[in-house]
Amino acid sequence: MSFRWYVIMMGVGTGLAWVSWLFVIQTMNPDEAGLTAFIFFYVTLFLSLVGTLSLIGLLFRIGLHREPDMLTRIVRLSFRHALLLSLGGVTALWLSAHRQLAWYWIAVLIMLIAGAEYLFLMIQSSRRQ
Repeated sequence: MSFRWYVIMMGVGTGLAWVSWLFVIQTMNPDEAGLTAFIFFYVTLFLSLVGTLSLIGLLFRIGLHREPDMLTRIVRLSFRHALLLSLGGVTALWLSAHRQLAWYWIAVLIMLIAGAEYLFLMIQSSRRQ
């Protein structure tokens, strides 16, 4: 897939995810729908954030690195960071909804995300050697 098609498809998918999230917010009553509404809410929010953060990170990194041969690395890096940040954000939102969000949970969440990124970097560096 070319870079242009990746950006187009990611943009369309992100737009659909945001529309789906807004649809969930507008149509589902959490008191009546139960667990299903919460699952749809968090999944659509996660997908929306992944797409948005991935595209923002991609555009930011392309602005920093003008080398076209690095596009594959930049796409993978921005998508990985978007996944980790979205997972952290949705997890923090879920903890907040259950009145469990405290500074120590935020610290644990940051350490888990940093550890996952470190693990990805170690795997990536071992593949290069």
